[in-house]
Amino acid sequence: MPVYELYSKRKRRAERGGEPEVYQYDELPKHLRTQIRQILTAAIGSYYEYRDYEMSSVRNNNVAWEKLADILRRELGVDALAQTTTPYAEIMRFFEAADTDDALSVVELCARWVDRIMSEVESYKLQNIGATQGAKDALDELNYRFRDAGVGYQYESGEIIRVDSQFIHTEVVKTALTVLSDPRFRGAEEEFLEAHRHYRNGDAKEAITGANRAFESTMKAICDLKGWAYEEKARASNLIKVLKANRLFPDYLDASLDQLLATLASGLPKVRDNAGAHGQGAAPRSTPAYVAAYALHLSATNIVFLVDAALSETL
Repeated sequence: MPVYELYSKRKRRAERGGEPEVYQYDELPKHLRTQIRQILTAAIGSYYEYRDYEMSSVRNNNVAWEKLADILRRELGVDALAQTTTPYAEIMRFFEAADTDDALSVVELCARWVDRIMSEVESYKLQNIGATQGAKDALDELNYRFRDAGVGYQYESGEIIRVDSQFIHTEVVKTALTVLSDPRFRGAEEEFLEAHRHYRNGDAKEAITGANRAFESTMKAICDLKGWAYEEKARASNLIKVLKANRLFPDYLDASLDQLLATLASGLPKVRDNAGAHGQGAAPRSTPAYVAAYALHLSATNIVFLVDAALSETL
């Protein structure tokens, strides 16, 4: 549905003087939870509790809410999410009271249903199940509501991922997920999403290691695509040499290419080697979250470059 710019929203933006709102990750405000509930209900369809004397002609999507509630009960290891009379009310009451991680789990599961199930329902059939909002519009609004509330999460490629800079996310991370959605890069896509999961959960070291795995898997996929030989256990620096030897990069880049190769060779792998991949010694080291963010963003940038270079001649 259309997003309306209310007076209060314009006033808050004016008071910030054009400064972007800083994202927070620890809390889903009450108004945001309400907006999310409204979006998911509109996109999946309503639930209707029949009386004994009623016919089944009421427009609803009871089956979807029953399946979603069953999945959540099983995964959370509970017999009931909340004491209510319907699966829909059970999910929403749990969502409203849950901590941030559990609430995001509900959002992710329901958004994935919208993305993968509701998006396949023909538009003329949506009204028969009480759905009043299309899948794409609902997911776009969901991400807008997160941004508007200053909460640093977005739904992308089937998962809720953490966002630090909206510009970097839109221009780098989302672009990387788009190019990795090609089935030929599925392994790299899974590793990149896994790295984001670690990052969201505060495990910076594993996020860095996962980012490097995605980077390496991308290069291996390119080699497989092109028929270029490489050692099975080759690391990033060795894989870069294979790509360079096979002239993946155009000759006319000259100094720019040297600079890029230096970034590829010493940037991400170096961060990974120093912060995430090897033993930490007698004294435990704490890896700052901003280092993990750098690794993820650098990985995403390099992945986009490499895939674009590889597919520019293949397509």
